[in-house]
Amino acid sequence: MGNLKFDVTSTAIEKGIDLVAGFIEKLAGSSLEEAGLLLADKIRIRRLKNQIKIFSDAKKIAEESSITLKQVNLKTLVPLLELSSLEEDETLQEKWANLIVNFSDASKNYESSVFPFILSQLSRQEVIELEAIYEKKKWHSFTKPLLPAIHRANFNRLGLTDSLIYTSQNKDSDDLVFDTFTGGVKITALGKEFVECCRSKSNSAGNHQ
Repeated sequence: MGNLKFDVTSTAIEKGIDLVAGFIEKLAGSSLEEAGLLLADKIRIRRLKNQIKIFSDAKKIAEESSITLKQVNLKTLVPLLELSSLEEDETLQEKWANLIVNFSDASKNYESSVFPFILSQLSRQEVIELEAIYEKKKWHSFTKPLLPAIHRANFNRLGLTDSLIYTSQNKDSDDLVFDTFTGGVKITALGKEFVECCRSKSNSAGNHQ
């Protein structure tokens, strides 16, 4: 990644920097500039370790599955490189490796450059829950989900699922009273393709349509 340069023109921001500079320098035992460089170096090293782990796993999967590799377009390759480097969870690193392999598999035609962004927006638990929805092991379109509301909202925001709303109709008088409640969740076409693209070739072989 290139060095970021900030043009600080706000007096308020300048005063804020002055206030914290001395504190940071005491904690770091060095000047603010040196402390910043040290932190940046540590972050770069951690990101590089993540990249090495994920791309090494992807290489192993591709070799074991005898996959013929194709060139990945920059619009997809750059997010794969950048966003995967931020992931330190092993389960999600496995998903990143599978995503890289599937995008580079000459026998497949995954073109959606949004998948790296979507994966970067999901927690480990959310990925597990999305797999369960896909497999219909826990939540599906006709059951009221145990899915946490915040996870359901995130899935909907990313276009991975739709929340189904059911209404019950009561006629106590001349007026109709509708009791509306949140029903189950249904995986979208985008959600299905995303889950499959994050799976290994062997795991994808028996996928339902």
